Amino acid sequence: MFIKTNIALMILLPLNIFYANCYAQPSLKFPVDCIEGKDCWVVNYFDIDPAPDSAKDFNCGPRSYDNHKGTDIAIRDWQAMEKGVDVLAAVDGYVLRLRDGVEDKVLTRDQLNTIRNVNESCGNGVFIDHGDGWQTIYCHLKKNSIIVKQHQSVIAGQKLGQIGHSGFVEFPHLHIGVMFNDTFIDPYIGLSNQDGCGKTDQSLWADDTLSNYRDVSIYAAGFSDAVPEFDQIKQNAASPESYPIDILALTFWVSIFGIEKDDQIHMEIRNPEGRIFSERDIIQEKTRAQQFLYIGKKNKNSALIKGNYTGVITFSRELPSGQTLKRKISRILSID
Repeated sequence: MFIKTNIALMILLPLNIFYANCYAQPSLKFPVDCIEGKDCWVVNYFDIDPAPDSAKDFNCGPRSYDNHKGTDIAIRDWQAMEKGVDVLAAVDGYVLRLRDGVEDKVLTRDQLNTIRNVNESCGNGVFIDHGDGWQTIYCHLKKNSIIVKQHQSVIAGQKLGQIGHSGFVEFPHLHIGVMFNDTFIDPYIGLSNQDGCGKTDQSLWADDTLSNYRDVSIYAAGFSDAVPEFDQIKQNAASPESYPIDILALTFWVSIFGIEKDDQIHMEIRNPEGRIFSERDIIQEKTRAQQFLYIGKKNKNSALIKGNYTGVITFSRELPSGQTLKRKISRILSID
């Protein structure tokens, strides 16, 4: 079992009066063997807001949830999880505790609440001490993937296990928590949740590019020959390269991390002649960590023609500065 401080992902620990920036800070390597923004994505940041029932990330944005004491790094789908995505030690250290053997499975809300109530939210995980009061915790690892042992020394970049779906979790990801003297610290700014958002001290990431804030991530999009089911997309987010001309329907879907209320999304499918086959304008109603959307229609009266169909997603957000954040991606499908 873990010691009590290891699974404080949903629990606010007493805060130490010393700030982390008074002491030598560790230099963290990225804890997942992936390219951030390409095959893995930061979904939830540390909640830097000390107010109860409120959550803000270090940029004063909504990409967190109340009392979240770490950083969530997600992979595309269950297929990627089953293939294996390695979790790496962020800093040299010493394995204090670990847990393995928890099943990777989708749980009901009641089952998730039970896991939280018995203090097993972390699922399979590794708890490492780095000396000078610093510790890291790695949660939601895949069952039987952990290859380090208790009391073992590890070096930065060493494999600990693989990303899984164990514990209090709704999609495959790694939760990494950073602690100094039993106080959780945001690795993006080196401060505790008592400091509030909009402040900067010193990022703990070794690579400066990892300190960049990710406003939104359109992490997966593709075509389907039926009404797409989000549960199926979470299992396999790949998009087919082609379909036969006699399919019953043609749809185009997108899944987005970090969407906010009032974000605007335009989705369209154009046929090989450049004409609109289906389109939709959406104004996001709620801020969500993850949002799934789709458009399309049935293939009535042989509406499809042979050639390449293009699906396009255009995303825009009005920023407080008056500027507009824009994202645009497209996918191509061959109808034979």
